[in-house]
Amino acid sequence: MDLEKHWDTIFSTSNDDVLGWFEKDFSQTKKFLEKVENLEEATVFVSGAGVSRVTDELAKRAGKTILNDISKEALNSLRNRISNDKVEYFLHDISKPFEKSCNLWMDRAVLHFLTDEKDIQEYFKSLKKSLLKNGYVLFAQYTQGTATKCATLPLHQYSIEEFKERLGNDFELVCSEDYNYTMPNGNNRLYIYALFKKNS
Repeated sequence: MDLEKHWDTIFSTSNDDVLGWFEKDFSQTKKFLEKVENLEEATVFVSGAGVSRVTDELAKRAGKTILNDISKEALNSLRNRISNDKVEYFLHDISKPFEKSCNLWMDRAVLHFLTDEKDIQEYFKSLKKSLLKNGYVLFAQYTQGTATKCATLPLHQYSIEEFKERLGNDFELVCSEDYNYTMPNGNNRLYIYALFKKNS
């Protein structure tokens, strides 16, 4: 499948508020962001930003925000909505190698779309290279026992144990929480939120 075309089609033909992962109320994500020290001075990398409304909040609060997506349609939508010279728009497939220095790496509902082991490993390599010492990683992904597909694509379900294993000993868990997310269509999906800190 041509994933870039797949996501371009979704973001160019669907209203934001009907997308299965759309957050009208992103208080759950904000609750975890409040635990990040010195967010006002931080460079925040948002993996697979899509058209998320939390990006507007980050653009106002963070020192710099790097909004990443595989879809140019999503990034164009963000450009039209967010006018801020502290925002960088980064068109890139997160399963391919890259490095962007940051103090916070945030990924809500994106990592779980990577199902090939090689792609997942490349993602975590890029994360570890990009994140500076004492930086944070915030994950919010589908957890075990919930949906196996989203946007017609298969999903990889996560647990705290797998996050710990893939991040390695340089990272410590700050906090985590299971969260029952209600989709725009009323269906529920179980997410796991996890905030880690890099110690070296």
